[in-house]
Amino acid sequence: MTSFLPSGLLAGAVLLLAGCAGSGGHAQTPDRSGTRALPVAGDLASIRYDVGPCHGDCPVYSIEVLPDGTTTFIGRQHTQVYGRQARQNGEQAFTQLRRTLAPWQPVMNQQRESTGCGPRITDMSHYTVTWTGRDGRQARLLHDGGCRSASALSLTRLFDEEIPDALGVASWVGTPSMAPLSGRPRHH
Repeated sequence: MTSFLPSGLLAGAVLLLAGCAGSGGHAQTPDRSGTRALPVAGDLASIRYDVGPCHGDCPVYSIEVLPDGTTTFIGRQHTQVYGRQARQNGEQAFTQLRRTLAPWQPVMNQQRESTGCGPRITDMSHYTVTWTGRDGRQARLLHDGGCRSASALSLTRLFDEEIPDALGVASWVGTPSMAPLSGRPRHH
């Protein structure tokens, strides 16, 4: 198996995270107080994010990754593939996803919204990231894809492009209009 993020994407994610930590208008600031109750890697049972509908033809789907790297995609609306699809990406996929999203993870049993929205377009997709612990506790991050600050757009790009690419599910997201011309039917 290949690593979760190709070196270029990993470097980009590191720069994105470093930029977010150092900027005043960022999508989410990690809690540096030392009081964060973030679970250690072995305490998480899954990381899932759901992409909600927009006013137009935005893809509606969810992606869940388990500690063993099992990645489940569920296409609901305006996706290339509908229904449940799964693939095995290896443990490193979960570890890398956890590291990539760590700066935005709220304390367990809490929910918060990404910050630094800036100008906003209404009727865009909304994202819900859920970290579930082995003990059943959850932490949720809500992100509005209509936010137009540079950091918010970077977070949206991470959800829409970089994570699906790295997990090997980008071709499942797609949109029906991106269907290959070969005449192959979409899975429903």
